[in-house]
Amino acid sequence: MSKRMDSLKIYVVGEMKHYANFISNATLCKKLSDANIVLFTGGEDVDPSLYGKKRHSRTYSNLQRDTKEKNVFNKVNPNQLCIGICRGSQFLCVMNGGILVQDCEGHALWQTHAITNGSLEFQITSTHHQMQYPYNLPKENYEVLYKASQGTGFEGDGIDVSKIAENGEPEIVLYHTEGKPKCLAIQGHPEMMPSDSAIITEINNIIKSLL
Repeated sequence: MSKRMDSLKIYVVGEMKHYANFISNATLCKKLSDANIVLFTGGEDVDPSLYGKKRHSRTYSNLQRDTKEKNVFNKVNPNQLCIGICRGSQFLCVMNGGILVQDCEGHALWQTHAITNGSLEFQITSTHHQMQYPYNLPKENYEVLYKASQGTGFEGDGIDVSKIAENGEPEIVLYHTEGKPKCLAIQGHPEMMPSDSAIITEINNIIKSLL
């Protein structure tokens, strides 16, 4: 995109507009076609029917919401950037062909934990029991930008726990599937973090690099 950071327009999918408050120099817009960024927010688990796996006993989904948001995603221009927060990150993983860890321990903290890219480390919120699992995808289709080593007891149809141990628990993932928009999937809740947090600066720098 050629538009400058100070002219960013964000289309929030759904009614929870406050999810956009961590993005610098941006305003909300009402039309999908006007947006630089399309933001998918938190909430219920993504229904396993969207990624072709058996339902876990602790999966609680809203298929009506999933269907509506899938229809929105399918209308996003490849030149727009999708951002997903918490449930939204899992949704974007699924929209790019990934699957989900349907239950794990150690992440529903309602406080922060560390994430790292191998050289930098930040604190970010953690409120979830499901997580992205991009490791079934071709490696050229995604990049795990930040990962954690926080959880235990990973469960879900189709996942390989050894790949999580080898590659880490994906916290911020960039999906770049051919023919689809770039998708920045953020498992934590940056909108809950103080605006002067180091992780907010880092995420905004990542967004700037993608636009």
